Amino acid sequence: MQEIKIIIGASYGDEGKGLAADYFGSRGSSDLVNLVNVLTNGGPQRGHTVEMPDGLRHVFKHFGAASFRGAASYFDRQFLVNPMEFIREYEELSSIHKAPMVFMHPDCRFTTPWDMMVNQMLREKKGIHNSCGYGIWETVLRYQRGWGISFDTFAKMTRDDRLAYLRRIRDLYFYERIREIENNRVEPAGKTPETASFCTGTHNPFENFAAGLPYFRDMADCFFSEELLYHFEEDCECMRRLCPARPESFLKHFRTVIFENAQGLLLDGNLKKEEEFTTPSTTGIGKVFQTVERVFRGADAEVCYITRSYLTRHGDGPMENEIKGNQLRDQLPGVGADVTNVENSFQGRLRYGMMDADLLVKRIQEDYARACGSTQNHYRSSLMVTHMNEYAGVDTGLLADRFGTLYLSGGRTGRDVMTYSTGHRYCAVHPLSFSRISPRPYEVTGIAR
Repeated sequence: MQEIKIIIGASYGDEGKGLAADYFGSRGSSDLVNLVNVLTNGGPQRGHTVEMPDGLRHVFKHFGAASFRGAASYFDRQFLVNPMEFIREYEELSSIHKAPMVFMHPDCRFTTPWDMMVNQMLREKKGIHNSCGYGIWETVLRYQRGWGISFDTFAKMTRDDRLAYLRRIRDLYFYERIREIENNRVEPAGKTPETASFCTGTHNPFENFAAGLPYFRDMADCFFSEELLYHFEEDCECMRRLCPARPESFLKHFRTVIFENAQGLLLDGNLKKEEEFTTPSTTGIGKVFQTVERVFRGADAEVCYITRSYLTRHGDGPMENEIKGNQLRDQLPGVGADVTNVENSFQGRLRYGMMDADLLVKRIQEDYARACGSTQNHYRSSLMVTHMNEYAGVDTGLLADRFGTLYLSGGRTGRDVMTYSTGHRYCAVHPLSFSRISPRPYEVTGIAR
């Protein structure tokens, strides 16, 4: 029987999904060819941190967070590949550990450097922190407007055809897209790949273009640089060689499959009332459930939702029970600096809030209901609460009553994850004393040593 783990953020992201993927990877098949980590949604704007007991640390973006456990990475059809980020991280992993085997679905879309630059221009114009700067929304919009092909189709072109294709979308689509942004146009400019044409005449079609668009001036030279075009095509060629396309049925060859979602339930792109502050993908079980049902039969699938013991949100937008100003030290005195989610110009500072256990349970149950009724695979839900060493005032008894399995983590490595025993009640203690309490309330199972 194949074992499936589905990792889902239960809040605004940054819950500890990297820790969860590493933990489940350590408990998976010891045979390296039988463990695969599927990146399911979003793109490399994810930042899933893994720390090992020997001090090895990495923030996974374009590779599965179970990579240190020998897992291969597979990019599902919903994942947006970014050849530049892929090559950068591949080289980084090769220098500190080793890069995993990696494969992609033939339908994967891909992000270009122009998607990223337009994304950053739009964020600057709006003056809000609602983006990581990786061009995710712009990539999705470009494909919705008919200006995109799969990476597999693009990679099979000749080099000259690839360069011509990239010039076309740069000089036609993005030319108009920038004018939309500057002129505050919401609707498409009206040109499709079939109706668009290059500017004609003897003059440079981009002459004085930057001068008339203040948000574009600083990056104009780079935007239309042939050097950028050639470098990006070279990255695409490298990715083509390193990351072959495989259909999703390829996943049936692995004994343990870890689906690793990005972001969290409160950032789901289907939340229309907060669309400007969400991500353009399904962050819950919906798309993953469809994949599992298409590919597997008789599999044991554990859907594990991840949350911190408190809430965080990196970026603007509404937030449940947000802690304001200097109240943070009073309400969460054990919370230290977050070394992954540092303040930056795209997302701003990390914000904090108190978790409402009832609301947490409600949104998880609503999401998990999509997996109920399956007759071909067995699903069960679980919950992992991380950062218990920083704040231990959560009602673990209530959470244990709502879920079949409750994992608790009081540290940064997979060794720190314990399984809560429903035969005991966890007593709320001072947040700094979690690491010193007796392990008696826990049943330690399968922890890597």
